[in-house]
Amino acid sequence: MEQIKCPGQDTRYWKSDDIFTVECPTCGAEIEFFKDDTRRRCAWCGHLFYNPKIEMGCAEWCQYADKCVPELVKERQAMQTFKERLKERALSLAAADPDLAARLDRGLALATDLLKAEGGDPKVVFAAILLQKVSLDQARDLLADLETEPEIAQAILEVLRGEPQKADINQQIYQDVLALLEAEAGGAVPSLHTRTAQKRAEKRRPHP
Repeated sequence: MEQIKCPGQDTRYWKSDDIFTVECPTCGAEIEFFKDDTRRRCAWCGHLFYNPKIEMGCAEWCQYADKCVPELVKERQAMQTFKERLKERALSLAAADPDLAARLDRGLALATDLLKAEGGDPKVVFAAILLQKVSLDQARDLLADLETEPEIAQAILEVLRGEPQKADINQQIYQDVLALLEAEAGGAVPSLHTRTAQKRAEKRRPHP
């Protein structure tokens, strides 16, 4: 007798876009992801990066999720813990800015939308957003204290440095999020990198 399989994990019930390719942020090679993969290592350059379109699906509420997809649940919990701890530490270093907490929350929300549409590494982008107001030395120390994977920490620091010659999708999303935050605060919108950010900015422009 065939063993009954959870419909959420049975690929017979998946849609055509539940398996997709993502461009490696380091070398540009196309890497195949399943919707519930947490991360993959590029077969060409060896770079490890997170699934930018990861979907928890029924694992969000199912009581058997930790048995059905333990790796997915563990990674999701680890990501949430990482974000919470990093945000707490970043806020403690910028205690003089009473509006920073709201800015970081809004930045994370914008980054989530851009990551879903454009790809990129969620852990790298989220960390860069949270560390936007601290110095590079402070950022490096915080990432080390949180035992961040060395290659992920290096990618985060590169995004924060904003080196043009190393601009990848993570840095583009980070810069677009900062630009959108400034626009929402009433500032002028500079040129944006991603189409998703451009569409957001166009919606905010007053029509004649």
